[in-house]
Amino acid sequence: MIPVMDNALKKFAEITKQYHPESDADSAGAGAAGGLGFGLMAYLNASLESGVDLIIRESGLEQQIQNADIVITGEGCLDAQTAMGKAPAGIAKTAKKYQKPVIAFSGIIGKNAEYCHSAGIDAYFPILKNLCSPEEAMQYENAYQNLADTAEQVFRCISAVNLSGFFRK
Repeated sequence: MIPVMDNALKKFAEITKQYHPESDADSAGAGAAGGLGFGLMAYLNASLESGVDLIIRESGLEQQIQNADIVITGEGCLDAQTAMGKAPAGIAKTAKKYQKPVIAFSGIIGKNAEYCHSAGIDAYFPILKNLCSPEEAMQYENAYQNLADTAEQVFRCISAVNLSGFFRK
């Protein structure tokens, strides 16, 4: 169905351009949610804003980040798309304004996740310890325990390094 839907959206953009010459199907956010951004901009004169920037601003997260020693973020699958403006990258960008280290936890690590380093995520860790189905991985008890266990080991490592003075000058 993807080629059919892609063709339909291209046709929709062509027709829209006839009635709204200023419309731009290639503008940032236009393709999000199956072209919803494009339709909102072309027909309702909407302006689009980064969702993560909105959440950071409205929640007061930036103030919390300023006062933090370390910033923790994450998502279900951390991959190249994460670095292209998804919430963990937006949070990391804000953290880097204040020179805060950023660690991300993720259910799984996908293709080209290393791009997240250039987006400000200093290190990332998958939390799954065993092979299991996606349904099992997302069960609250399993996800909670996997995250707790992985986070404990990461912070034990940080604590051991700090106590050893390994990075002290």
